Amino acid sequence: MQRLLDTINKNFSLQTDIDPTKPKNKKNENEKKKDIVPGREIQYRKLKKFIGSTVESGKGDSLYICGPPGTGKSLTLTTLAKNLPTKQFKPIYINCMQFNQPIKIYIEIYRKLENLVSTKKGVNEALDLIESNYFYDFDNEEEMEKHLDKNKNENKKTIILILDEIDILIEKFSNILYRIFEWPTKDSSNLILFGIANDLGLVQKSLPRFAKIGMEIEVLHFKPYTEEEILKIFHHRIDLVFKENKLKEEDQRKRLFEPETLEMISKQLSVNGCDIRKAFDVIRRLVTLKFEKYIENADSNDSLDEDPDEVFQFQSGEYFFSMDLVQDVLAEFFECKIVSNMKSLPLQAQIILFSSFLPVLNYETLYKSYKSQCSIINFPLMEKADFGLSIDSIISNGLMKIESGKKIALLFSKEQLISAFESSIIFDPLLEELNNL
Repeated sequence: MQRLLDTINKNFSLQTDIDPTKPKNKKNENEKKKDIVPGREIQYRKLKKFIGSTVESGKGDSLYICGPPGTGKSLTLTTLAKNLPTKQFKPIYINCMQFNQPIKIYIEIYRKLENLVSTKKGVNEALDLIESNYFYDFDNEEEMEKHLDKNKNENKKTIILILDEIDILIEKFSNILYRIFEWPTKDSSNLILFGIANDLGLVQKSLPRFAKIGMEIEVLHFKPYTEEEILKIFHHRIDLVFKENKLKEEDQRKRLFEPETLEMISKQLSVNGCDIRKAFDVIRRLVTLKFEKYIENADSNDSLDEDPDEVFQFQSGEYFFSMDLVQDVLAEFFECKIVSNMKSLPLQAQIILFSSFLPVLNYETLYKSYKSQCSIINFPLMEKADFGLSIDSIISNGLMKIESGKKIALLFSKEQLISAFESSIIFDPLLEELNNL
């Protein structure tokens, strides 16, 4: 069991080593490269098309990539960079947050362009060498012809420069940012430049200045993961766990998570606007609780060492991660926020919450139940138009969700509702009725 838990923990950890220039270990060198970034297939294809069309044009170009943290921006681009042919492309990855003096980014770019382990060049010398050897304008047509012939004979590689976390450059060191973004426009340039930022507002703020000097920079926006995309990522990571633990039988695979648990986690994460890091935190918390239980139940004389070649077998009739365990973990992460959101709603919206525990829940059945609840506590009714606005408020607080066929899904439990209003005298009759359900 411990090996299985370790594998799950590893596969649901964030990938920290995303530098596409780092050499792969021997185990992976002969593996076929795969274009797999679950939940970001569309963005991956757009980036791949952008690189292809830029190379075909014979010129350089640049692209902004922006979106909230934990939306797969860096992973998608660096995965693509790793999958590009090494004979044709030279990827360079730099995180702008690594410098105590951002101007030193020029030294790091020079070092990586020259494939140096280290360099004693200063900022000005490094910048001069970059702009005199790589990115410059031609003085005449003869110089351009010589440059083109040289590149053709030497099979010069296209440079893929990825600047991650450029928010700090946009906000405080814009002169550095604008100078680097001019490089792809130079006559000699074969540079495809990507700037990755979290703040869309900062990116949009910088675009007018680029437009003034004739540069139209595209922006690729990464939105927060949807429920379906989170679920796709879960299944992809679980497939990796199955592969490492040799769980090939379908019956064994199905017993890792009780049915509907992954869907429940994905839905809760999505409605709360969580990034993928929070999703992985939830899974790793499940692993921790499972391991604690495993240690607790183990006999003091038992060895926790396992045969690395032994295939783990789930106990018949049991799920490795049960619905109860998943609900406990979700309560740890979200219950306080859910209860807080319930309490912050207007009184009429709170009555709607009490009205929502129905076999068939849609707009009409909910309004009918709401009228019944109002009569119980002798509270005035809202008109249907105001009722709709209250539903919108509940949805925006992550407590309900509209599904296909105009069905309404609850994103809170009866226990959470009771916890939120158990001390509210006005709701005593509704609480009593709720407890009898």
